[in-house]
Amino acid sequence: MTISDLQQRLGRISARLDSEIEAQAAIAGNDLVALIIQRVVQTGKSADGAQFTPYSDIPVPAFFYYGRSRNAGGEAKVRAAGKKKKPISYKEFRAINNLNTTPKNFEFTGSMWRGFGVLQARRTPTGATVTIGGRNPDSENKIGWNTEQEGESIIKPSKQEIAIVQANLQRWAQNIVDRG
Repeated sequence: MTISDLQQRLGRISARLDSEIEAQAAIAGNDLVALIIQRVVQTGKSADGAQFTPYSDIPVPAFFYYGRSRNAGGEAKVRAAGKKKKPISYKEFRAINNLNTTPKNFEFTGSMWRGFGVLQARRTPTGATVTIGGRNPDSENKIGWNTEQEGESIIKPSKQEIAIVQANLQRWAQNIVDRG
């Protein structure tokens, strides 16, 4: 291979990497979002592997939960508690709605997680940057509120999740280099 051939090959590799980096960054961001959701919803663990705080067991008036149940059966139980002036906690409210009470996974209707995703993928001088978060006001507000309550980001990726995404990006880049 001549120097000229090598320069042409490097030019093709560079052009392809440059033209595809934003799209690959968006794919990596979506992979990261899926890994975060899977970890939080299925295990209730934060990025550092600790369990999130438990659901609240502080009783509040049942009417706070009127119209918030996932189904008619849950709503009927909440209203019955309200008629009896029996307070219920959020943990009890989840149980009434046939949802887990432990571990805490921040999922009630799933709308927050459905709205969580890639906000931006953009090229930088050294590669690309991806921003993830709530893609609509409802999801953004819920993520923000839950993060504030936890005292740490509920959507922070773990080191392992970042490593998985980086390995995928490295395979993509290596594939381009190998094909030249």
